[in-house]
Amino acid sequence: MMVRLSALSAIVLAFFVLTGCVNTPTEMVQTKDDRPFIMFSGAQSGDVVVLDGINLGLASDYITGKSGMRIESGTHILQIKRAGETIFNQKFYVSDGISKTFTIGGN
Repeated sequence: MMVRLSALSAIVLAFFVLTGCVNTPTEMVQTKDDRPFIMFSGAQSGDVVVLDGINLGLASDYITGKSGMRIESGTHILQIKRAGETIFNQKFYVSDGISKTFTIGGN
């Protein structure tokens, strides 16, 4: 009887020890989006952003001080089209952590 009780105690003790080993340490990792972004001032309703030949939507969605368009680091060609005509065309370079504002002219 005593041997049986010792064996049962050993099993219960082993169970508690092993369940304590199951909890693995966790580590919280946060990633910061440090990509550059561009914004526009002077954009009119309907002005379209074309970056490196790709239509990225309306310039009015990325107004200075409100929101920026995240882009990859590097050299880009930016065009702004109004009623199908290119009214702004510029080659520029941006690196990580940089914000750049383009002033769109024309009426």
